[in-house]
Amino acid sequence: MMTASHSAPSALDALMRQAAAHYQARRFKEAEQLYRQILVEQSQSAEVHASLALTMFLQGRTGEAIASFRTALETAPNDTATLYKLGNMLLREGEGPDRVAESFDCFLRHARLSFKGGDRNEAPHRIKHDREQQDYLAESFALREWKFHLADGGRTASRTVNAANAAKATQEWNSSRSRIIVIDNLLSPDALEKLRRYCWGSTIWRETHPEGYLTAMPEHGLACPLIAQIDEDMRAAYPGILGMHQLRYLWAFKYDSRLGGVGTHADPSVVTFNFWITADEANLDPAHGGLTVWDVGMPEEWKTQQYIGDTAGCQAYLARAGAKSTTIPYRCNRAVVFSSELFHQTDRMDFKEGYTNRRINITMLYGRRRT
Repeated sequence: MMTASHSAPSALDALMRQAAAHYQARRFKEAEQLYRQILVEQSQSAEVHASLALTMFLQGRTGEAIASFRTALETAPNDTATLYKLGNMLLREGEGPDRVAESFDCFLRHARLSFKGGDRNEAPHRIKHDREQQDYLAESFALREWKFHLADGGRTASRTVNAANAAKATQEWNSSRSRIIVIDNLLSPDALEKLRRYCWGSTIWRETHPEGYLTAMPEHGLACPLIAQIDEDMRAAYPGILGMHQLRYLWAFKYDSRLGGVGTHADPSVVTFNFWITADEANLDPAHGGLTVWDVGMPEEWKTQQYIGDTAGCQAYLARAGAKSTTIPYRCNRAVVFSSELFHQTDRMDFKEGYTNRRINITMLYGRRRT
């Protein structure tokens, strides 16, 4: 076997190719050995440290993998791929009290570095949204050009989660056979308004879906200190629901209500907190606009591509299972909390035109789903 000591660049390249071949063939121990050999000669290679991190993660050594990603980031602090991978690993698999803060720091740096301005050839509902947001940013922040921008997403001086309904909600959760409950007035008025303005004033809406909605993920900038505080206060207020489950992912959806919403799916977690932040005055149909949840969960053996993205397959399964649905109407600051395995989809909606009237939901996923 080649050794890395005093190797010529071509020999190191050959070792990298050999390590990559082992990785692709899932021979992770062999790949790890070669990456460590290469680091003897190229100790400052962020690419090699990151590759080593992945091989250790796939061997179940998450702590060591996170440490190796940190080393990669020290070597190349502006590498977006490493920022994304470390942020995801910390949030999805990490442990410790500083896990969310470090993850969010990686995501915010990634969001800033990966933002692309200029013209975009996108769907009509994307173009319409971006024009509306540009007008909002010009009026609210005097921003005349399309560039990366985050509104104030700092922590608040008081609790963000209203604990007044916690005892009642916990009792309902523990007595609910289907594990579907509704919590109204989830956030404090200050936290609700600040989160709403963060979503309006931040250029975090990166993904475009043909059904008519846009997505903001943590790596796009949905990772501000305010959201970290909401997570802390959520777990403090609802230990009877969340137990030891930690925040493992989140996203926000923003809709064009003249189009559709999210199709039938389930979530890759244990408990889902889904809540809405757009003012009730924007909703033209108070009996609808919320969420439909079925009383049947996804089969344990289903893979991600079956329960996320295959609406027809999910609907066919629900029909075979004789599932019954519950539709919860839209209300601002209302959370629908349910077992993540349950199938659900956006209810039909009719909201007023205008940028600040667009329906926005925040979804926070707690616990790891294990197959």
